[in-house]
Amino acid sequence: MNQNAAERLASRLVRRAEPIGLTPEELDFEHNPVTTSVPGVPVWAWIRFPGAAERVKGEACSWSSRAVQVLWEDAGLRRATWVWASAVTRRENNSRKQALGDRTARDRMQG
Repeated sequence: MNQNAAERLASRLVRRAEPIGLTPEELDFEHNPVTTSVPGVPVWAWIRFPGAAERVKGEACSWSSRAVQVLWEDAGLRRATWVWASAVTRRENNSRKQALGDRTARDRMQG
């Protein structure tokens, strides 16, 4: 098995485990209000799994200044996990990557 095939297999096996999301204490919604968007914002996000992390193509449906709830598809299952805002970048224009947390800070200043 070559290196690329081994990495793809490892990636599939990792996805079978449950993702590791942020705890309620880390989210602290009382001090970090949430914004919700329907439809979601297209993003790339790093999702942590036991023993590994994977960059997934997903949507940000809710976020605060610190964290983003990412929806993505994993082996035909729709999943949702809260991650740190710095683990998420917008997917719409690859020439300009911007963390969603940067976007929400800018939007608060304009609003």
